[in-house]
Amino acid sequence: MKYRTVSYYGEFHCIGGICEDSCCENWEIDVDDASLKKYMKQGGEFGKRLRENTRVKEKQFINKGTRCPFLNEDNLCDIYIEMGEESLCETCTNFPRHIEEFDNLKEVSLTMSCPEASRIMLAKKEKMTFSCEEGTDEEYGLKHIAPVHSFAFWKRGHVNKLDKPLFDALFSAREFIFSILQDRQEPIAKRAATVLVFASAVQEYIDGGRYDNILKAIEDYGQPDKRRQMEEYFGRFRNRVTEKENWMRQILNMYEGLENIKPEWRELLSEGMKIMHGENDLKGMLVSAGMLTEESAGEEGSSFLRNYTLSYREFANYYKEQVYEFEHILVYYIFNYMLGASYDHDVFTKVKFAVVSCLVILELDISVWLTQHKEFLYEDQVKVAHAYSKEVEHSYNNFESLQLVLSAHPILSLENILVGLLS
Repeated sequence: MKYRTVSYYGEFHCIGGICEDSCCENWEIDVDDASLKKYMKQGGEFGKRLRENTRVKEKQFINKGTRCPFLNEDNLCDIYIEMGEESLCETCTNFPRHIEEFDNLKEVSLTMSCPEASRIMLAKKEKMTFSCEEGTDEEYGLKHIAPVHSFAFWKRGHVNKLDKPLFDALFSAREFIFSILQDRQEPIAKRAATVLVFASAVQEYIDGGRYDNILKAIEDYGQPDKRRQMEEYFGRFRNRVTEKENWMRQILNMYEGLENIKPEWRELLSEGMKIMHGENDLKGMLVSAGMLTEESAGEEGSSFLRNYTLSYREFANYYKEQVYEFEHILVYYIFNYMLGASYDHDVFTKVKFAVVSCLVILELDISVWLTQHKEFLYEDQVKVAHAYSKEVEHSYNNFESLQLVLSAHPILSLENILVGLLS
């Protein structure tokens, strides 16, 4: 088996009880069949405790409030202590690793839902790179996990088979996307916009079964003439601040409708709506919703929109030396999810997910910056990115709901996201 990992993969070590957000809290822990069988056969008092705190039919531990029943007062795992590291279930062994399997290849990354993994990724100033080598699960810190591939059930039914010709084409397309996202001569918003338009073209070729055209698109989008054409096209989406603010408000509302895993996430969203979208400013709200124009709303409404724009521009200037963090976030989501389209044929939704995720994180960053009197530190970015990932990537319902909305809802059309990126 070959393993492709991010360059900093080997730097991760669990910090255990000193972690500010234990991975043993705030979500259900699924137990694989082999571990479940072992737990149910365990003898003594600890075996009794295992049986009393496990839903066998659902294959889950029974949480005590928000905590795993085996998370002790020192925030350490009693299963690890009593039975040894090899007795941890697949979920607990593999976290915070994200695993995607493609025939004889596993791609393994460190998920941002772990604060320590986020810390390692966001601290890197250099471009994110990947390596691919032969190996075993044990060498990469994994317990064998049967492959479960996300699939867009609304597009392709429950087909769970790798489309190898598409995989090969998308692998090349993903490398090209990495090169665009890591072109630090261009503004990050323009890089994301270019990737989004390219992915839209790729999706058309997939839908038409024209996989060879994906390679032609890579060549085409790399040409200077195409870049000039794209620049002219992007001009249509700049300076549309009212639309951007209204769109971003709706996006945050959409996230508020998801299942809440962490109270801190709800607080971040609520503060973002209040600070960035003027909940106490009635005229600003009416302008944002398209019910009034900037002119008819008068000075108060216009002032709100000016402040919204200035907040973006001022934060961009304040944080310009750390733009690589947003580059890493985009590359992270593309690496983790894009090749999943080799199973469900829906690459555009996955690229939209990466771009919208980055936009939401940026919006909440600015809110935190304003709340903290225009101070935003590296640890603040870790907090926001980690909270977002835990909310979205580790709730099956939230993740699938977002994929469905990204795939089908008009608010998440290419044009609307470009307004959100470029205005």
